[in-house]
Amino acid sequence: MSGFLDAGGALQCVMELDESTVEGAIAGGFVRDGVAADLSLGYSVDVQHTNDRLKAGAKRMLEISIVRKGARQGCHIHAYQPDDAAVVYKARAADRADGTWDCFEL
Repeated sequence: MSGFLDAGGALQCVMELDESTVEGAIAGGFVRDGVAADLSLGYSVDVQHTNDRLKAGAKRMLEISIVRKGARQGCHIHAYQPDDAAVVYKARAADRADGTWDCFEL
């Protein structure tokens, strides 16, 4: 995985899945099929104690997960690229009338 801040200050990332493994093949299928459309970032926060107050300091990323629906707005998977093929830009299920999860009324 590689990450960067875009011009608007939003964190963007590029990931590579190893689809030769069972886990990678399942995750890749979830992304392609729109079952998992978001990302979730796990991190730790350095809490600083100053003058009887607690202050959040630096954040350290621990992991990133491919999930059905992220906890924060805007953490979407926007595209994927199959081996030896062009980038496929995804329409989010939530933006379509026939979204993947509509039948579950989530």
